[in-house]
Amino acid sequence: MPNPALLATQVNDLVQTTLRDLGDSKYVEIATNLQRHTAMSEIFNKNRVELTAGYGVQWDVKVTQTGAAQNVGFGATDTLNDVDTMVQAQADWRNTTTSYSTIGQIVDMNREPSRIVNYVASKRIDSLISLAELMENNFWGPPVAASDNLTPWGVNTWLVKSATEGFTGTMPTGYSTIGNLSTTTYPNWCNWAGPYTNVTADDLARRWRKAATYTGWKPPVQGIPSFNTGDKYGFYTNYGVIGPAEEILQSSNENLGSDLAKYDGTLIFSRTPVVWVPKLDADTTNPVFGINWGLFKTFILKGWWLKETNIPIYPGQHTVSAHFMDCTYQPVMRSRREHFVLATGTTYPS
Repeated sequence: MPNPALLATQVNDLVQTTLRDLGDSKYVEIATNLQRHTAMSEIFNKNRVELTAGYGVQWDVKVTQTGAAQNVGFGATDTLNDVDTMVQAQADWRNTTTSYSTIGQIVDMNREPSRIVNYVASKRIDSLISLAELMENNFWGPPVAASDNLTPWGVNTWLVKSATEGFTGTMPTGYSTIGNLSTTTYPNWCNWAGPYTNVTADDLARRWRKAATYTGWKPPVQGIPSFNTGDKYGFYTNYGVIGPAEEILQSSNENLGSDLAKYDGTLIFSRTPVVWVPKLDADTTNPVFGINWGLFKTFILKGWWLKETNIPIYPGQHTVSAHFMDCTYQPVMRSRREHFVLATGTTYPS
């Protein structure tokens, strides 16, 4: 009769005298629920503007023209029409912070040769992961409440959904202005918005094409000192759109060969990659955002992007040190009509 299988963990002397393989100071991260964090890693870092001073962001907006042009007869009497055409938009700073603490004795226990993973570095990474999660929610989450003076204005605060196609994205619920401008007073401050029902060529693709065309504004005359740093469009949506759209590509191509997912990760609209934002999967209206990064920037107070403050001895805990990282910033859409949102409804996830 064969002997029963013996596991190494059943040999007590081995367990007491031998360590498992400790690896090489690396670890696996499964602390997050989102596959990608587009806000902090891609958007805030690539499309940011640093301001040296001031208590917020302010910019001028030409909201009308004088109407001075007219057709006249030869020798007609001149008339002058002097009209105020400029107003000021504004968006105040918001501050996001993260932190971690360390205990002196534990830091010393984590020294070589007993260290597997750097304890302090791991704690810092923990706090940065928390920051990335919060910034993703701030940027792609629901509209910020009008009474909220803490949360930065993300995409759903600047771009408002609508059940009517056109420049119908007014202001978030509860707001009398957005960026200090009212869409009631200045209809050209509205963003393009509209509904769709299905992810098909005859529905979403057609409306998407129209939205992209109508939001492609060009200056009427030369010499306008525009804030636009160069039209750079990005399209962002959830898997509820990405998945069916890739299936359309697959079904329209007969030469798939042996690759059942030949078009996965290759969805392109108007020569621009369509980016999957996992945070948007919670939005059952399957939104599609068209953003012109030439006019949508993250403004940062100089010196206050991941600014670190260390307190060597935390008050009341003499062996504890505290570490803080602060970001003072505000995402600012200087012109809303260069952007759009399409969706199957007008609701937002909480």
